[in-house]
Amino acid sequence: MEGKTPVDSGDEQGEQKAAERRRERRRLIGQLLIDWSPVIAGVANLVAQHFS
Repeated sequence: MEGKTPVDSGDEQGEQKAAERRRERRRLIGQLLIDWSPVIAGVANLVAQHFS
C-alpha cells in the first residue's frame, strides 16, 4: 500500500458529494445544449451554406 492513503467515511462522503456535483454539471450542460440546439443548428446551417 505504498503511496496510498486509507479511505475513511469522510473521504467517501466527499466523493459522493463530488459525484453529485458532476451529475448536476452534466445535467446542466445537457439542458443548455437542448435549449441552444436551434441556435447551434442555425449557425451550422449558415456555415455549411457559406462553404458550399
